[in-house]
Amino acid sequence: MIFSRSSDLGTFILFADDTNIFVIGNTPSEAYEKANQLLKSVQKYMYLNKLHINMSKCCYIHFKPKHTNIQQNDHDDSSHQLLLDDFPIKKVCHTKFLGVIIDDQLSWEPHITALRRKLNYASATLYRIRDSLPTCP
Repeated sequence: MIFSRSSDLGTFILFADDTNIFVIGNTPSEAYEKANQLLKSVQKYMYLNKLHINMSKCCYIHFKPKHTNIQQNDHDDSSHQLLLDDFPIKKVCHTKFLGVIIDDQLSWEPHITALRRKLNYASATLYRIRDSLPTCP
């Protein structure tokens, strides 16, 4: 079951023990500012409820529009950072979301590549054991 909760700063998608937070901003600076403010609230909630966030599993993707009128000086991501309890969150180009690998360009390439790798492995395994499999009459 998937639960979705919203706040003024972002939208939460909860599934089992995974939590995803989506934050939207008109500029990268606005998005990062809102996200950091929201993460402070999350950290406070976790502390008050004696819960722990596994920072080694935390990551984020910055989705960017293909065509934008954002000023060039605000377009540089290197000056922006997300922090949770004063620890930086790792920025990634792709990650798994509800079983689908998504990337910062929202293309299917990383997911297709992973599926192709799994199918090639399964096919090679079946080929190696083909003589051990029972045959149909």
